[in-house]
Amino acid sequence: MKVIVSEKTREIINNEYTRFMADPNNLARLKMKLTLEQRNFIDSLQEAYNKQADKTKDADRLLIFQEAILAFNARPELVPNAPIDLMKQNVTFKDSPDDFEQLIVLIKVWKNSVERSKRPVNRLAVSLAKWLKLALYPMFVGTLTATFTSILNALTTYYIYGQADINNILIAVVGLYASIILGKGIYLRLLVSGKTK
Repeated sequence: MKVIVSEKTREIINNEYTRFMADPNNLARLKMKLTLEQRNFIDSLQEAYNKQADKTKDADRLLIFQEAILAFNARPELVPNAPIDLMKQNVTFKDSPDDFEQLIVLIKVWKNSVERSKRPVNRLAVSLAKWLKLALYPMFVGTLTATFTSILNALTTYYIYGQADINNILIAVVGLYASIILGKGIYLRLLVSGKTK
């Protein structure tokens, strides 16, 4: 594992990590904020790092490990909150990485999913996924129909009269946005119902 970073940055991260770990209560306090799965993940990361650290003195590995622990302390939601084996099933690893490298990849995947979940479209989709399917399906079909109808009307107005139909364009844009949200909501609903079966 090669990390391109200045010596000054390495020193800053190392000092912060040393200061954080100097008090064992800091890590204990962090773990108190976490779920069981998150605590297991941190323990597995420490164990994987220690196992590899015995074999090789890799400064880059140490830097990545220190940065991960400091990031978890700053933003506990970045600690993966799912069983490690389940996450590994859904991730394709290249070049047969060792346990430590696999866990680092899982952290990156989890971080990306956390960032995506904060997008307005995804937040609305998650809230809509809690609705009944009987309400979601007609709304999805209705907004999709309204979107295509508005697009056809706008195109017809443009080709026949040579002018833009602002009302239909606005309806098409809003309808497309709503259709995407509802579609994601239905997809999430199906995922949840599939996992609970």
